[in-house]
Amino acid sequence: MNDDPILKAFGDLPDYPGKTPPKNRKGSPSRVDPDRYRGARSKVLRIKGVDKVFFTVGETARALGRKAVTIRMWEQRGWIPQANYRTPAPKGENLNEKLVKGRRLYSTLQLECLITASERYKIDDPAKANWEGFRTYIKDNWPNE
Repeated sequence: MNDDPILKAFGDLPDYPGKTPPKNRKGSPSRVDPDRYRGARSKVLRIKGVDKVFFTVGETARALGRKAVTIRMWEQRGWIPQANYRTPAPKGENLNEKLVKGRRLYSTLQLECLITASERYKIDDPAKANWEGFRTYIKDNWPNE
């Protein structure tokens, strides 16, 4: 360690300017390994001052080897809970007087729950798929974060 009194005087200061810490430095949540999730890309968003990793419905579907419409159908039928988070609603868009919402966002833990359930209950194999087990697993293990 350096005994320079000038460096000691600045020792308590952060190593970045301003009040907002850098996003790509050690200590911030890292983006996930794209190979683990079949190339699905994550987004890091700040929720109540804490950086969290999320996946849109399209990226969640990609990680499961499905289409986004399938994930939306599962949510509509109650097979998976509704997404806890959404992106802000787009401004100025109104389709046929429908309420326009933001994109669904799923956390890494929720995506892991979906992947585990689909692997455990062989959802990708129509001959062996156990949908009742899948739904029960999701109901019992869904992380509410």
